[in-house]
Amino acid sequence: MQRLLDQAAVLIRDAREVSPEQAVDALKEAVALLEAARPSRERDGMMALAYLRLAQLQRQLDKRNEAERFFMLGYSYARSSRQERVRRLAEKLNREFVSQRQG
Repeated sequence: MQRLLDQAAVLIRDAREVSPEQAVDALKEAVALLEAARPSRERDGMMALAYLRLAQLQRQLDKRNEAERFFMLGYSYARSSRQERVRRLAEKLNREFVSQRQG
């Protein structure tokens, strides 16, 4: 299981240094690896981070429906992970998404 988490962590980290389209592919691959791992606080935190970053990228690529879907998944995982850093990111994105819907 640790190997899956490590591979996913590398994909999530490296997604920051490539084009948005490549980052989407890398993050989706990370999610697939994480889905194969047993649920845990660490896994849920990584799932949240991957989904929240996917939401940001999809919004950047003007794919609002995908962005909303990934945001909701990420927000849910962030709450269940109980990892403060990820929860803060989820709350920040929540404010941005709410503001975007209203504007």
